Order: sequence, then structure tokens, then C-alpha cells
Amino acid sequence: MVLKSTPMTTLKIALTGGIACGKSQMAEIFAELGADVVRLDDISKQVTTPDSDGLRELVDVFGKRILHQDDSLNRQVLRTLLLENESNKNRIEVILHPKILKIMQEWQKNSKKILTIVEIPLLMEKKLAYLFDRAIILTCHEEKQLIRLKNRANIDEKQAKKMISIQTSHKNRLKISAELPCDIIENNDTLTDLKKQTQQLYKKLKQSVNI
Repeated sequence: MVLKSTPMTTLKIALTGGIACGKSQMAEIFAELGADVVRLDDISKQVTTPDSDGLRELVDVFGKRILHQDDSLNRQVLRTLLLENESNKNRIEVILHPKILKIMQEWQKNSKKILTIVEIPLLMEKKLAYLFDRAIILTCHEEKQLIRLKNRANIDEKQAKKMISIQTSHKNRLKISAELPCDIIENNDTLTDLKKQTQQLYKKLKQSVNI
């Protein structure tokens, strides 16, 4: 598969993969190399600040139990609600996703860099391939994923497995290759190894837009 032939000033890249597979680390490396990078988790925080429409709408649905004493969002409580059932998950996504995507698209439009990379966990699930020119799929062994998630989020194994289970499988995630050119990166080793792979991929991506 080749890149879209339509003229572009930037190459819009989606960085996706399972939770705790190293997306944020790879995003940081890309930023250090010179790419313009944004994380949807950071945009999510932006649309749920105190006095934001996003937070007000969440409170309307779930009540003030999702707030800290200073009226900021208690993300741990919201995460627990999201994991409780599909209904909660859908209600949260209906409120936040349109706001997040609007800011993301504005960021893409305003970027002055040749390579723009969005760390987007739910690329396949939310059918967002049309917003990008290329995808990077980051994966790792399940046991690595579980250990990383438990350590990162300070949660027990049961909750970590629950968080992993609500995401699509790696096999399903690979279906995005039918819609976009894809680079698949295995992140099972050290940070040094991930840096090396990211540097090689960065060089390849720059060459693909004749830089």
C-alpha cells in the first residue's frame, strides 16, 4: 500500500496500540526527534478542567462523586465508573470524544511540522482512520503489558486485566492496515531498543514525504 497521492503539507500519523505498550514513550522520542506530537489523554484533561463544558456534562450524568474537594475531576473515580459497565463507558465517550476530536483536528490543521503524530489508543474502535495518512501500531507481549500496567497505574492484577480486556485485540487492531499504510513495532525490550526503532521509523517517515 502506498501513501495517499493527494498533496499535503504534513503527514498525519496515528500512533496506536494496546494500553501499556509504550505509546507515550514512543511519542516522547518522536517529539525529541522533531515531530509535532500530541496525546489524546492530554486533550482529554484539557476538556475536563474545572468550569469546562466537558466536566459540567460529566457531573450532570454521574454527579459530584466524580469531583475532588477542589471541584477538579477525580480521574480514578471516573475510570472506575468507565470500567463498571458498557453504559457508563458509552456515556463518557459521547460527552468527551467530540470535544477531544475537535481540538485534535484544530491542532493538526495548525501544525507547522512535516510529521504530526497523534497518540490515539482507540483508532480502530472509533473508526477514525479517515483523519490520518498513516498509522503506527505498537504492540508487546501480554505478560509485559500486564506488568507495565500494574506498575504504572498502581492497580492490582484483576483491574489491570479488566482494563486490557475492554480494548480491542491486537489482531483486530491490525485490520486498520486495510485503510491506512501501517508500521508495526514490537516493544518487548528496553527503552534503548525502542529509541533505536523509533529513530529508524522517523527516518523512514521523513523520506516518505521527500524531506
